[in-house]
Amino acid sequence: MLGRIGKSRAMRILSTILIEFTRGVPTLLFIYFFLLTAPQFGLKLSAFWKITAPVAISAAGVVAETLRSGVNAVPKGQTEAALSLGMRDGHVFFKIVFPQAFRYVIPALISELVIVLKDTTFAYVVNYADLMQNSRVLISNHDALLSVYLVTALIYIVINFLLNKISVALAGRNGIPQSVIRQSQEGTDNYGK
Repeated sequence: MLGRIGKSRAMRILSTILIEFTRGVPTLLFIYFFLLTAPQFGLKLSAFWKITAPVAISAAGVVAETLRSGVNAVPKGQTEAALSLGMRDGHVFFKIVFPQAFRYVIPALISELVIVLKDTTFAYVVNYADLMQNSRVLISNHDALLSVYLVTALIYIVINFLLNKISVALAGRNGIPQSVIRQSQEGTDNYGK
């Protein structure tokens, strides 16, 4: 995000390429890269990191763009007023602009957290014992496909519902309009997933 809004043209171009790449490539392809290709280059990771790194990389581009939109939403007068008081650019950004921007994007960040939570269901690819993997074990041991998947779905629904409630509470506490909260809950532009 900092590279994308920075003054260096080369850094802006590089950041844009990285952000668009991470937003455009499906999470599952990143997982397959860490599972199949990375070991050929000597990068041996545990199953935990084979799922965590790809999901984090996939979410990084979306989070960067979300934060950038928050920074762009802060009125320019805030920056101009701080600069007129003699503050340096770095201080203006980190003490004035970014805290306000972060407040604006809390609902969108929590919506992205819901997407990240759903992406962790791909952990079965790397044989990591997450909720879905444990569900498969229960199904194979007890031949209870429908009931196990219903309970698993219910667990995910409850977690996502609680995350949405946290989002609404945090946004309301920070004085963010309800229309902004509803827009972020309707879904973020997260193509490629």
